[in-house]
Amino acid sequence: MTNLQCSVMSCANNAQGCCCLPGIQVSGDHACDCGDTCCSSFQTKSSAMQNAVQYNQPNQTLEISCSAGTCQYNDHGGCTAHQVQVDGHDACQCYQTKCSTFQCK
Repeated sequence: MTNLQCSVMSCANNAQGCCCLPGIQVSGDHACDCGDTCCSSFQTKSSAMQNAVQYNQPNQTLEISCSAGTCQYNDHGGCTAHQVQVDGHDACQCYQTKCSTFQCK
């Protein structure tokens, strides 16, 4: 499992700089740099979404699935980095987030 830190405070799954989900999906099929990746698990905060969120405790060691096959940390669709940083402080859409840990092979 990976230690995930997240600065996407506009995400419904973020609590205290950590994701509350048991796992996330990072997308970036043809990524060349971190700006080509995004957190597909991003969900905007809204009153309806907040009521629907079932995970509300920070989870620093979660599973990260990743479609960025060009990343050195991608191993058959899973992330092997010990620590991952997801950024996009004021994101409104998942494409405004990024995996800052991405390193091209």
